[in-house]
Amino acid sequence: VNKWIDIKMGLLGSIFMGSWVFWINYDHGLMETSTAAMKQGLYTLFFGGLFVRMSENIAVSMDSKRKAILYGGSIPMLITSVLTFGLHSMKGTPEPFHSTVPTMIFSFISFCCWSWYKTKDQ
Repeated sequence: VNKWIDIKMGLLGSIFMGSWVFWINYDHGLMETSTAAMKQGLYTLFFGGLFVRMSENIAVSMDSKRKAILYGGSIPMLITSVLTFGLHSMKGTPEPFHSTVPTMIFSFISFCCWSWYKTKDQ
């Protein structure tokens, strides 16, 4: 499992992103808010950890450090943003677009930083 999913980063992302989605949807009642936050948390635990590994694998496969950071950040961010919007568009999330925006912003920043970290010794 550790080869394909970074469990530690997935867990950290799960807590962080689940909290954001809870806060974004808070005005819509506890049931809807909790549902949205749990969907985001579970998604990020597994898929966030998977995309961290994807970012790492993309970054270390590139010859250019600039491309490694750009592709290692943008490719996983685009995929996870589309999947996150699809997840939140299903019944249970009152604000699907607003719940996806933090994923777009924070995933790009974190994947770029992770790519830079993994290539800093190359």
